Amino acid sequence: MQKIAILIMLLFTGIQLPAQYYSSGADPANVKWRQINSETFKVVYPQEFEKEAKRFIGILDSLYTYGGYSLKHTPKPIKVLIHSRSAYSNGFVSWAPKRMEIYSTPHQDMIAQDWLTQLAIHEFRHVVQIDKLNTGFTKALTIPFGQQAIGAVLGLYAPLWFLEGDATLTETTLSQSGRGRRPAFEQEIRAQLLEKKAYHYDKAYFGSYKDYVPNHYHMGYLLTAGARYKYGSEVWEKALDEAGRNSWSITPFNRGIKSVTGKNKVPLYNEVFEDWKKRWQRQADTTRYTPFQQITQRDKRYKNYRYPTPLDNTYLLAEVEGPGELNHFVKINIQTGKEEKLLVTGSREREPFTYANRQLVWTELEQHPRWDNQNFTVLRALDLTTLKQRKIITRSRYKGPALSPDAQTIAAVHTSLNNTHSLHLLNTQTGALIKKITPPDNAYPLTPAWNEDGNQLVTVLITPQGKRLATFSLEHSKWSDVMPASFTEIRFPKFKDDYIYFTGSYNGIENIYRINWKGGRPERLTQSEFGAAFANFGPNNELYYQDYTSDGYLIVSTELKQLHPHRKIAEQLPVEPLINRLQEDEKGLPLLDSLNTSQYLSKKYSKWNLFNFHSWAPMYMNVNDAEVSTGASILSQNLLGTTFTSFGYNADKQFSREKFSFNLSYQAWWPVFDLDIKLGNETVEGMYLNETDFIIDSYDAKPNHALIDFEMKLPLNFTRGKYLRRLEPSIGLSYQLSSDIDYTRYYLALDDNGQPILEDGKYVVANYETRQYEGIDIKSVDYSLFAYNLLRTTQRDVASRWGQVVELNYQHTPFAGWNYGSLLGIHTRLYLPGFGRHHAIRVDNDWQSKEKGEANGQMSEYNRFRMYSDYIKFPRGIERFYNDQLYSFKGDYMMPLINPDLNIPGLMYLKRITANLFYDYSKAQQKLQVAETGEWIKQSAEVSSLGLELRGELHPFRFVFPITVGYRYAYLPDSEKNYHELLLSMGVSGLVIGK
Repeated sequence: MQKIAILIMLLFTGIQLPAQYYSSGADPANVKWRQINSETFKVVYPQEFEKEAKRFIGILDSLYTYGGYSLKHTPKPIKVLIHSRSAYSNGFVSWAPKRMEIYSTPHQDMIAQDWLTQLAIHEFRHVVQIDKLNTGFTKALTIPFGQQAIGAVLGLYAPLWFLEGDATLTETTLSQSGRGRRPAFEQEIRAQLLEKKAYHYDKAYFGSYKDYVPNHYHMGYLLTAGARYKYGSEVWEKALDEAGRNSWSITPFNRGIKSVTGKNKVPLYNEVFEDWKKRWQRQADTTRYTPFQQITQRDKRYKNYRYPTPLDNTYLLAEVEGPGELNHFVKINIQTGKEEKLLVTGSREREPFTYANRQLVWTELEQHPRWDNQNFTVLRALDLTTLKQRKIITRSRYKGPALSPDAQTIAAVHTSLNNTHSLHLLNTQTGALIKKITPPDNAYPLTPAWNEDGNQLVTVLITPQGKRLATFSLEHSKWSDVMPASFTEIRFPKFKDDYIYFTGSYNGIENIYRINWKGGRPERLTQSEFGAAFANFGPNNELYYQDYTSDGYLIVSTELKQLHPHRKIAEQLPVEPLINRLQEDEKGLPLLDSLNTSQYLSKKYSKWNLFNFHSWAPMYMNVNDAEVSTGASILSQNLLGTTFTSFGYNADKQFSREKFSFNLSYQAWWPVFDLDIKLGNETVEGMYLNETDFIIDSYDAKPNHALIDFEMKLPLNFTRGKYLRRLEPSIGLSYQLSSDIDYTRYYLALDDNGQPILEDGKYVVANYETRQYEGIDIKSVDYSLFAYNLLRTTQRDVASRWGQVVELNYQHTPFAGWNYGSLLGIHTRLYLPGFGRHHAIRVDNDWQSKEKGEANGQMSEYNRFRMYSDYIKFPRGIERFYNDQLYSFKGDYMMPLINPDLNIPGLMYLKRITANLFYDYSKAQQKLQVAETGEWIKQSAEVSSLGLELRGELHPFRFVFPITVGYRYAYLPDSEKNYHELLLSMGVSGLVIGK
């Protein structure tokens, strides 16, 4: 019954669910949108992308009867939004509202397949998976709840490993490429199983802070492929069908698996990965490995050393990344392995850096300050002599840069806004375009490299026939094929003397190969246990490359002359018979190349398509304020992600002032506009005796009430390099209004002693009059400036280890109406590195000052004034009290305490326990006015607390989102009291499924 309770909670709370209420952000305001419609798809795209948009909808239409064949389902129509202005490469499917979003610019770590084709197959499979859930009990839930019902069932029952693994399997079985054919995609789990052990199911699914665990894409592909190979496609078809039809039950997905395999998912996981281990062990037992010299040492915390690049006989460069590492460049002593950190990079896609003549050049992704869906690439350079960094080009779409031997020219891959690919030769100093090189048939180039004379380039070209190795002569402006196209994975070509060295996957494990640049047969040079990649060369003909282990890539070297080239190349990958068997479950291979798109007509798509009502509920749900009660709600989010709307009716009598609500957020322009309106009435009734003035006020009214909040803010993202940076000024207007109240005032009859006269237990009324009580009239203005500069965090950090946060806030009531005075508040936060790895220190210094508003009666012997509530918080464990000025200090030392990976199967998986030592202090001052004399009295108070917080991050009942359960103890030295508090939070974000 636990999961039923969680399902109800997800449906009724309005928190962000898997693929629900998720927004990827807005595209630039100047985009002119077009649309193409077919019977099953609506594709919306920037107008310059029209030719490729027609090709993309043609691919989707061709896939339509193929993509769901093995799941026995054909989905309903869906909308597609293409973000072609972004240099970021990805795609996702979201439900509530239901749509597919595509980031169409290809990247440099691609398989032997066109990027749009891979996206179409993978993302359409997600559409099939989710739409198949819309049956049985789940379909019945959509009547009262709309699309969010499917999103809740998806998050509760369909594991992420299945969703992504099955989509990756489909991109493999419906094409001649796909990540399932790439040995590097399986090498992480292969190495783990052969060198260490198979982790239990919960650890393999939810990850670990102690050990490196391959992600759910890798786990999911091997599990879905292995189970389907052994039991047929029915295993996953039944699992999804059960999850949709019987989502009221406890474990429908599991029951569907068992109906076919006779096993629950955990025993199935164990069986499948034991099969993979045996398969890989057989191959390992018959392989003789290449001896090498190890340059870097294994790190049990897992660390990848990539792209070894020799500087001289003593040092080489590499890029380092891992779950506990900020991505950075290092200089490594070849003899000792000692590392010197050179630079922490910003956000990077998986592609090599380039080096020549003391210059190191690489690309980073940078977002437009305002538009989330406009990302650029930036070419950066580091001078190794001076260690000064500079930008060569900003706001570009360049990828895969390669420095010429003299470091005067950069060859980089460029993709235009209409998806035309080319190689650009750029001046290293200025970034100016020297020459544009057009590949044949708009093939996409991968990781170009120069020959030693600087007059030829070599690159891998992605074509409809697969990947092919090609050179371009700058002297003759001519392309030449070195190796014909095939779907076997090849990457990272490098010139050396008469050969081109590259990474190939011919025997099912990546190794270093070479081929004469004039053509011929490739030769295998290395035999790695798990994967060798990225060949490079030292001054004395040493071969350097990255070799994979279960603790990450290590840098190794060997002498070229000691290698024995092998010309015998496997005719097919060892995994190909398995894939051939799985392809028998499919309808066939769809024809996705050379499509006729002439039948597709485009038309304008208006930016003013503002409403798309996707979900509703017989409950009042206010997502912004986290309020849930009886009532009704309806939610809207338009396709462009620029307008979010909700309507609600709150039937809870305790919220009668807020009976009706309307929320609108418009994000299409530079400023974001948020409007929140709440309307209702309030029952005011009863008789109140004033024993001093001997009057009785009698109320019987229902005044109307309105609360209108309007905010205009400018969210600016200046994230650059290793720092996350944001600046957000805002101004808000709040208007709270209620109608006047008519009430009756009764004046009591008094006796000769001036006391009220009682007759039969009731007061005698001398006379009465009708009076009016002034309704609420508050017009408040709020000015705010929020900014932060934070060092990026690693997966294992508990908080940023360096950074600053500041917020300024000023509120006042400058217009006619009730006067609440003003409030000025300042919040500052400083992050510092702790003493241990992944430890952090957080220091808050906050201050606020209030000006009193108009007098509002008396409180005891003092006058009472209208005032704003506190902007900053008191120490933990201390209840707030009235103040005019408040200073607050909070100091925290945060650290990971233990990573137990404690598992009680099916009940709880505890990943990490963190500790937080804290000390809080506040000093408050207040001015009080004596009502009788008008004299002002000053008071001050100092309070503090210190204590400990313990938090455990866990997954209960295999719930996809981590839940944090904690305990807070505080000692209050001023009162010598102890304070205890339970802490609970859920790590819920707008989870989507995609690439």
